Amino acid sequence: MQFLAIMLMSVLLWWPGAGVAQRDWEPLPPPFCGELSEADCQLLIDSQELMRTVSSFQMSISMQTGVRGIPSIADEDLTFDMQANAILHTDPELSEKMRQLILAAGVEDDSEALADSYEKMVEVLLQFYETAAMDLQMQMALPQALLDTIEQEGEVPSLDQFAIEMRLLDGYLYINMDKLAEGSPELRAQLERERLNGWIGFDLVSQMRSDRLRSPANTDESLRLGMGLGRLISDEAIRQLLDPYVTVERLDDRQHDGEQVAVFRTSLDFARLAARPDFSRLLRLLVDYAGELSGEAVNEQEVGMALLAFQMFANLLARSSQFEMLQAIGIDTPYLYQQTLSVRLDLSGLLAVLALAGEELPAELRGAKPIFALKIDYGYSDFDAAPPVEKPAGAKIIPLDSLDQETINLIS
Repeated sequence: MQFLAIMLMSVLLWWPGAGVAQRDWEPLPPPFCGELSEADCQLLIDSQELMRTVSSFQMSISMQTGVRGIPSIADEDLTFDMQANAILHTDPELSEKMRQLILAAGVEDDSEALADSYEKMVEVLLQFYETAAMDLQMQMALPQALLDTIEQEGEVPSLDQFAIEMRLLDGYLYINMDKLAEGSPELRAQLERERLNGWIGFDLVSQMRSDRLRSPANTDESLRLGMGLGRLISDEAIRQLLDPYVTVERLDDRQHDGEQVAVFRTSLDFARLAARPDFSRLLRLLVDYAGELSGEAVNEQEVGMALLAFQMFANLLARSSQFEMLQAIGIDTPYLYQQTLSVRLDLSGLLAVLALAGEELPAELRGAKPIFALKIDYGYSDFDAAPPVEKPAGAKIIPLDSLDQETINLIS
């Protein structure tokens, strides 16, 4: 259940509009501008500030990731597809409070002050869930290679495609169990045995409070993970190290749903970064930061060996690599309408080194030149005018303590 809560926090907090433009709050980190003109850079800044004020919107997500280039395995057998549409409403004030607590927790040195930050974060997070609203519809298609593994292990019902339909409203999370069970007679039978059909709902906020009381250490660990991600995104030292390797350019303007938009491409020269001392400094910053978040002492010798190995693998992966983001921003009113993230990594160099080191590669990988690719397309619309989220008709409220652990794991 903690995983589900943190996943929802990630979706609701780190979308582009999860904030409020108030001058008494610490400003967001400036966008990378590279060698853009002052006017173009200002457009990126204005968009970032405008999106902080958005309290509702509709979003679409299309994601495809996988590995291709293995002759004995069809590309589609190693491809994961996901399509999603969502309506989101948040209280910008609470969103900004959460963001500020995340930033503050990363600089607390005193253990009591850090514990106080976590306690405040828990309370704001609960308020956040009590006031946020979300309507999410998601469809996923799993790679055949993964399905074959699942079927062999036989631990969970196998689904080549499945859909999720859920809503968050007034602190309650609702899930359409009929939609979840589509395409899997085994899963449907399992849910029917538990009398879980149609829309079911449970009190997410109360469950989070209960989890906190029963296992505060686990809750703190989950919060620390989410807060650490927020600090990582905003860390100024990391941004300064990356800046010389980031290129930002304005492409040709175009039309988007009747709006004139400016298109910006931001790319990271990972090959050049991985070959420079800056990459070692970046890795060291990440390791030190992870140690601070975990509260555990690091073994310098082990860290040194790990950094050396990671540096070598990074140089291998950096060949023919691509890290790129496209953004479409309104020219008259600088809303962020579209965003595309693309990642491409050539894995053949890594396989070659493993083979030279005497590692026994699977037969299908010998001589292969696999390429890992990830592409995520985001679309945003109906800013501050998204349709309301309503409680599903006929939804049954179920106390989680009435379910066995296997069913709870399935839901969460």
